[in-house]
Amino acid sequence: MHIPDGMLSTPVVAVTGVSSAGFVGYAVSWVRTRLTQQRTVLMAVMAALIFALQMLNFPVAGGTSGHFAGGAVAAIVLGTWPAVIVMTTVLVVQALLFADGGVLALGANILNMAVIAPLVGSALWMIARAMSRKRSVRVAGAFSAGWAAAVVAALAAAAEIWLSGNARFGLIMGAMGVWHAVIGIGEGLITAGLVAYLLAVRPDLLDSSEGAERSSVTAVIVSLGVLGVAAAGLSFLASAKPDALEFVTSGQGAGGAGAAERLLRSPLPDYLLPGVNNHTIAGVLAGIVGLVVTGALVWMGISSLRHRRPDSPS
Repeated sequence: MHIPDGMLSTPVVAVTGVSSAGFVGYAVSWVRTRLTQQRTVLMAVMAALIFALQMLNFPVAGGTSGHFAGGAVAAIVLGTWPAVIVMTTVLVVQALLFADGGVLALGANILNMAVIAPLVGSALWMIARAMSRKRSVRVAGAFSAGWAAAVVAALAAAAEIWLSGNARFGLIMGAMGVWHAVIGIGEGLITAGLVAYLLAVRPDLLDSSEGAERSSVTAVIVSLGVLGVAAAGLSFLASAKPDALEFVTSGQGAGGAGAAERLLRSPLPDYLLPGVNNHTIAGVLAGIVGLVVTGALVWMGISSLRHRRPDSPS
């Protein structure tokens, strides 16, 4: 659901940009005084994993595809505000390095996928936790969180396109809602699967945002890192069909897509490494580059914040 440049009006770009900056600024201030080194590494690995999993588009129906977004699982594992940082980094890397999502639309994409999705996912996860400590209830809650986060974020994107005058309200809201209700099933299943794994091996990680500080999470970090590398290595299996937003805006009456030239030339457009003739190898290598860059940016950024944080009051 990455909105490209040309789909949003100047007022919508401005409002979503300012709103996103405010949320991200608060998230930065929150993590600055609360995260340990272990949590920083876990955030970096989760960012790399989510980037890699987002590359695996899966066919849905009617000539379209969907992909995992990750906002809900990031909020469940890391906490809401660390998730905002992780998802923002993923989206910035995608927009600037891979031409996935517009540069002018980056504020809107951050608001939808890095703010709204984690907030929705976190709220439903907290409800599930409050209802019961049973693993089955919590896994079901994780599924609901993933599904709802995908649908609400998609509807937010649809509303922004409608407010920009580039689609009829009923058409864009209905189409995006229906398609992402289906895509959300995949989002929910992946979210539930990752949560079920963590409930089996380290349930304390999911009890509070500070859970990882109580003991080593090296094994979890390694396993999630291996999963991320594997996902990047399998990126050549991703569906080539357009995602739901592309399908809706190009084939069902929404205008404006592609109306603006990109402000920056992306070095790895379409997730392909330039100079590599084999399309499959070029895609896998680009995915690995993106995975490493995303994880490294999160680790370096949060580590820098931690080193510059004010002394705790005595």
